Amino acid sequence: MPVYSAIRLRAEALSRAPAIVYRTTPSGGRVPVGRDHPAQRILERVNRWYTSGDLWRATEIYLNLWGSAFWAVERDEHGQPEIWPLRPDRVRIIPDRRQYIRGFVYDGRNGQVAYTPDEIVWFRYFNPLEEYAGLSPIAPVRMSADMAKDSLRFNRNFLRNSAQPDFVLLTNETMTDSEMEEFYRRWEARFRGPANAHRPAVASFVRDIKTLGISHREMDFIQGLRWSLEEVSRTYGVPKPLLSDLERATFSNVNAAERFFWRNTMVPEMRFLAEQVTRNLFPALGYGDLELEFDLTAIEAMNEDESTRVSREVQLLDRGVLTINEVRRSRNLADVSWGEGWAKDPNKH
Repeated sequence: MPVYSAIRLRAEALSRAPAIVYRTTPSGGRVPVGRDHPAQRILERVNRWYTSGDLWRATEIYLNLWGSAFWAVERDEHGQPEIWPLRPDRVRIIPDRRQYIRGFVYDGRNGQVAYTPDEIVWFRYFNPLEEYAGLSPIAPVRMSADMAKDSLRFNRNFLRNSAQPDFVLLTNETMTDSEMEEFYRRWEARFRGPANAHRPAVASFVRDIKTLGISHREMDFIQGLRWSLEEVSRTYGVPKPLLSDLERATFSNVNAAERFFWRNTMVPEMRFLAEQVTRNLFPALGYGDLELEFDLTAIEAMNEDESTRVSREVQLLDRGVLTINEVRRSRNLADVSWGEGWAKDPNKH
């Protein structure tokens, strides 16, 4: 199913980029807090059963299926915080007139669990029709996905056991059972097998032929599946070559599709998730001065953009447009004592 492929691709992509926690320095730059910091540690050691990759995969899958994802922040037996992703269809939101949300209730297998607003990190895609529910991306593509599923099911059942004949031969005479058997025997002997395909038939006793149903060609079976793939590709922002549609794929356009996928789909998604964690999780843990950002330097599809950015920064440094510290701040790095001057004196040639 294209929907499964698109969601799985997005979930795996999200888990590839490390989530780094930064602290703002007095000079305006940002530095990583380090792996020993509790805020960084909870994102890497989520709980006893989940890894960091498991957490981000679950979050992305829930968002792509339900339009919402929930993290429950709990404490283990030693008082250390843990994150537990919750199934969105089992979470009930309790509205409040003054505080907007009074709390959350999770209907789990072991019974109901109540959470305060500070104990839940709520990710959601904006829904213009329901403010307390996320807008599932699968909603607009559901008809195309159902069409593809029904087409595959019909094709399987047709090949497995089709009790419907393609046509009916109408005669002026009533044939006995023995005459019918003799007719089928001669018909199969003359027309059965690949060598006899499309061989014309002549029968003097037949007065008319009635075709039953529609053929696979009339159903446009393959085009229907391709349309479903295109709809899923547009909805989830995953180019068709990445969904194994390689009919017109080349090395160049596959690389372009990967760059498009990361720049237009995953980077905005990562910023959305990082903003929610920065705003809701860190203050609840007592670290309101921290920010989350995904590190994209290890993503191959982004390396070309990184090379272009480095070349532009070098040119701006050489021409005296930017100082070293200005470039470092743009990369969330701390200032250095010798970075307020230019790399080269712009007045010297």
